[in-house]
Amino acid sequence: MKRVSMDDLVEFGVAFMTKRGVPADHALYVATIIVETEAFRQSTHGLAQYQIISAKLGTVIDPQAEPKIVRDLGAIALWDGDRCLGNLAMKYATEQAADKAHAYGIGFVAVRNTEWVGALGTHLISIAQKGLLAQAWAQSSTYEDCAPYGGIDPCFSTNPIALAFPTAKNPVVADFSTATMSMGATRALIEKNEKTPTPRFLNRMGNPSDDPCVIDDGGTLMFVGCEVEGYKGYALSLFNEALTVLAGGSANNPNAASHQSFTLMVLDPAAFAGTEYYLEEMERFLEHVKSSRLRPGFDEIRIPGERGFAELEDCQANGIPLDDNKLRMLSKIADDNGIEPVGW
Repeated sequence: MKRVSMDDLVEFGVAFMTKRGVPADHALYVATIIVETEAFRQSTHGLAQYQIISAKLGTVIDPQAEPKIVRDLGAIALWDGDRCLGNLAMKYATEQAADKAHAYGIGFVAVRNTEWVGALGTHLISIAQKGLLAQAWAQSSTYEDCAPYGGIDPCFSTNPIALAFPTAKNPVVADFSTATMSMGATRALIEKNEKTPTPRFLNRMGNPSDDPCVIDDGGTLMFVGCEVEGYKGYALSLFNEALTVLAGGSANNPNAASHQSFTLMVLDPAAFAGTEYYLEEMERFLEHVKSSRLRPGFDEIRIPGERGFAELEDCQANGIPLDDNKLRMLSKIADDNGIEPVGW
């Protein structure tokens, strides 16, 4: 592992994106959120975005494009990604949803037909830091990752969800797939030749498996709850598809154009029981949560996002640890774009 400064990684992203026609301010935002995601223990959804963006700029992704407003009605808004960078679409959506929540108590913003936005949770941190509660749902139109509960043939992407809410300290941030894991995490297991402790996959005959390699042989990911209670993740994933259709995007359809769609709901506690009460009661409650007796094998009770913020702080001070595979990926991006490599 080699530690590389976050500033250097941001500058690297800005360098290749601006060279490919992305405006400097857009490139800076996109690079910053990607590097912060990598630092926040989301390595499958962090710098990996650089690779995807480099491959798609100028073809699938229009470097000059910005999302277009379709409808703006009070507390709600609808945008179309219009071939822009997914992170840029998320920037517009989070800012508008927060503004609407401050104005109306709730803001609901949907974005259809954009590109990969990476880890949802990272985008919600800035909202929670404004004292607001947020949830995000995202879907990919053509990915065949998960079969319906009781089925064999895939009809869903991994359809992630993220939640974030403020506390007196750092926000609570949770980010997870409605599947047992993200496809990025599955690929990482395959590369390491590792299996899961319990079956999380279905092979091509529909039998549970702990081997991620079945994904490349007609298998699928199971939903959260796995074999016994996978109907729970299945229901969440169905709702994710419904939100996509609500926005005018395409529900899972291998014959459609490949896009990602997402929705954001943001709530302002000031419009309900009040911010002061909210923060005081949440502080009491989280202390209560942490006071629970520990199970054997556990040394502490962590709140979602707690470890991520600790990792982010460490990376801000000491750089992000990158293995040789990730360094080689960045070197290839540098070669492909004619810029200086980073980290070597």
